[in-house]
Parts: sequence; C-alpha cells; structure tokens
Amino acid sequence: MRRLALMLLMLNILYALWAGLRPAPANEPTSVDDRSYTETLVMLEEVDRPLVLLEPPPIYCPALGPFASESELRAFADLHVAGRRWRVSTDEQALPPLYRVYVPPAAVGLSGAALMASVRDAIDTAGLDIETYQVVGGDLDGVVSLGLFASQSNARAVYGQIAGLDLAAEMQTENRSRNFYWIVLSDDEDSDFAQESIAALQALNPVAGITEKLCEMIALPD
Repeated sequence: MRRLALMLLMLNILYALWAGLRPAPANEPTSVDDRSYTETLVMLEEVDRPLVLLEPPPIYCPALGPFASESELRAFADLHVAGRRWRVSTDEQALPPLYRVYVPPAAVGLSGAALMASVRDAIDTAGLDIETYQVVGGDLDGVVSLGLFASQSNARAVYGQIAGLDLAAEMQTENRSRNFYWIVLSDDEDSDFAQESIAALQALNPVAGITEKLCEMIALPD
C-alpha cells in the first residue's frame, strides 16, 4: 500500500509539472456563428474624427425662358404647360447704376410748385441749360430732379454747375436690377414635350431657350 501511494503521488507531481510547462494553444479565429464575443457600443460624440455626411447629388430639370415678367410666364404656361408639374424660378440681373442730381424740399424750405419755381428761377438766372422736373412717388417724392445720368461724370458736371446757386443740391447713386422668370418642368416630363414647349416659346421670343435648374419644390400650380 505504501508503494502504491508513493507511485500515485509521483504521478500527480509529474502531471502538474507537465501541465505547467505545456505551451498555451494559439487563438483560433472566431466563427461567424460564435455568439460568445462581446459587442462594444460607441457613442457618436466619442468618435475622435469628423463624420462625413453624404448628401444626394442635386437633380436638375429642364427650364424654359427667360420671360420678362411673371404675368407673361403664366400666360404662356396656361396655354402650353397646363396640367404639367412645374414651378417658377426667378433670376435677378444687376444693371449699371444711374446717377441723379436733385434738390430736396428741406434744403430750401419749399415744396411742391413753389420749390419747382424757385429752382427753375435760379437756373434760368444763371443762364444754365438744365432740365428740371418734380419726382412723384417713391423715396424721392417731391424732390426737383436736375437729371438722371448713366455717366457719373455727366452727373458731376451738372452738380458742379449749380454748386454756387445756393440750392443745396445733392447727388445720389441709384442701383438697379431686373428679374427674369423661368418655367422649371418636372424631371419626369418627357423630352419631346420640352422640345415642343421651347418651339412654341421661340415663336414668341426668338432669343428664348432651354436650360437646367434645380428641381426642388415642384408641384402642380394652383
């Protein structure tokens, strides 16, 4: 019995030594069916690099025009694009500025016909050839205009002529613009219809044509 106990003790010691010295097995790849892995959730604010938000590219639609006024556009639309999906697009074009020389009522304490007569008398007495008229309406309502000029040098010349007449004249730059209007068709309109529409438009306006504009906010007109 003692020998048997000693043998069992020796075997246990040898097994413990073998198990401690045995190399660890290499990690095997995890199968897609293995559900023992741990998922990690990361909040967006914890991401240390900027997120790129991908936006869909803009969609462009055929556009007919230009029209000089919205009423002209709608008259054409009533005849040629009735029942189709379309919208109005407006383009603003800057025009060269104009330069006005004028005498405001507050400058001489007169208004209306009295102001006009006073300015006219001062110009005639000085022997100057300057046309005058009274503006009605708008921001310059009631002023006596001494001319509206396309050239700033011409405006300055008139301003200089009346500088010694004690009229307290002023010179002002008037910025101008004009609008052009387009009929933007829906992107699902067939190309034959667009070509027929532009042919009808060019019969009225030879310089009209077809271009492309954003399709956003297209709906049936009221």
